[in-house]
Amino acid sequence: MDRRDLLAALAAGAVAVPGCLGESNGGGDGSPSATPTETPTGTAPSGTTPETPNGSPGGTDSGTDSGAVADLVDEAFVVPELVAPNSPDSLGVYGDRGEQYVVVLLAGDPGTAPAVGDIELVAGGETYPATTEVGNQAWTLFDHGTPYLPDRDAFDGWVVFRLPKPLAVDAAAVSWPGGDYPLVADALAALARPPASFEVRSFDAPDAVPVGERFTLSLTVENTGDADGTFVGAVNRNFPAYAPVASVRLPVAAGERATWERTVEAGTIDNEGGQLRLWLYWRDDAADREVTVDVGSGTPDGTVARAERDSRTGTERSDTSTETDEPTEEDGASTPTRVAATR
Repeated sequence: MDRRDLLAALAAGAVAVPGCLGESNGGGDGSPSATPTETPTGTAPSGTTPETPNGSPGGTDSGTDSGAVADLVDEAFVVPELVAPNSPDSLGVYGDRGEQYVVVLLAGDPGTAPAVGDIELVAGGETYPATTEVGNQAWTLFDHGTPYLPDRDAFDGWVVFRLPKPLAVDAAAVSWPGGDYPLVADALAALARPPASFEVRSFDAPDAVPVGERFTLSLTVENTGDADGTFVGAVNRNFPAYAPVASVRLPVAAGERATWERTVEAGTIDNEGGQLRLWLYWRDDAADREVTVDVGSGTPDGTVARAERDSRTGTERSDTSTETDEPTEEDGASTPTRVAATR
């Protein structure tokens, strides 16, 4: 595919919204593809469920009550940070250690849908306003697509509430004129949980892959704190165009490790290979990790197989180099950096 055609396709449907919640970490790599085409897999701490392809949270982050009767709310869940666009072609992470968010997915009726300004979250005697102003673009939140904007005839979408972290309350509910939606016990427990701390132990991909093949990108995170938590991150790429790969929400029990995986396609420009770089961003001063995949010179097992002229000797060389188990500075998997995050 021609690079210009690819970029045009990725840019379709982008909607700009002014204002943002906090500052984003990570940037420069992403696209307005609202729903990643690959399916993430991973392991979660005992008693929790890993994130699903549609972005529904796993474990105790979920605030959805499947038995609740609500005309407006489809789902509500608690997250420590938000993943949203920070440019037309990249995702970033928003949120501070002392705050958390309730994300609410709405499906309004054109005749009765309340305005965003009429929706609030009531918790512990305080009210918190709904907002759709997250990041500097609005083509996705995690992978939930565009926001709820009834004044623009967008009746299906998301709103968010920013709350302090932790917040211990006996009850909380999303409220609007004529209705409300109580948060369930798991959501209240997540709101009351103190911040967790994480270390990224690995961020890995094959050294090389053939043109057009798929490969597995993996991330292992350790919760080094005393509280269960959810690691939130954003993964972006630079080839064949700057584009997002995925948002990450990985529940990790205190003192434990968990692994997230995503299948990535090694796309091309005009059927030619290149250097694919993947960046992982998470909170804590835009801490990031980078890994590089050589697209076009790889074999199915992830090794580099090539016959090329050595520029220093002028002779032909043919070799196969394999991945090493030890991270290197070159592939971006150097000594892990401790980061603080919340659930």
